[in-house]
Amino acid sequence: MGIGLSVALGFFVDVIGRVQSMMRNDRETEENPFKPPTPPLYSPTDPPMTVKIFFPAASGEPLLTAEDSSIFKSGELTNRAKQVLEKLQEGPKTEGMFPAMPRDTKVEDVFISEEGTAFINFSKTIETNHPGGVLSEVATIYSVVNSLTYNLPEITGVKILIGGIEKETLAGHSLLLLPLEMDLSITNVAPPADRTASLSK
Repeated sequence: MGIGLSVALGFFVDVIGRVQSMMRNDRETEENPFKPPTPPLYSPTDPPMTVKIFFPAASGEPLLTAEDSSIFKSGELTNRAKQVLEKLQEGPKTEGMFPAMPRDTKVEDVFISEEGTAFINFSKTIETNHPGGVLSEVATIYSVVNSLTYNLPEITGVKILIGGIEKETLAGHSLLLLPLEMDLSITNVAPPADRTASLSK
């Protein structure tokens, strides 16, 4: 088991190194005032798709609940993931839900590996403006993890980076060292129909 964990950690250290290198290159590009405009996340011909965006429940029970929203089904998985994260950043439109992220938090970059792990690089404000506390941290983290993995089955795990750096925790409690998988046990949402069928086989 120890050998397997070491191999897994070694693999993700290598991937994170490549992700950080890409992010440094992006920052260098951003310093160039003649950089091309950011391409759109979808085209006018992309069909809409319904998604569930997870937010902390005001009642605290369950910890998370979901709000129906819609994005455009871009041919690029990364663009779909960015649209989901944008909805999460906008905050809930429904009463009884709280925003998932601290104020002024931004998604700096998104990278999805061939193995299906989404590496999400957040601005440092997700850490510095976070109120802390175990449940609050779990709610923030799994709002991100569940929103991505529930709606985009190609994403099997989510690894959170802060300011382009791998962090052990978000604000002192919840571990962020390895990719996190979908956890609906802290929600009132049933698994997606396609994955419910696969689990019952």
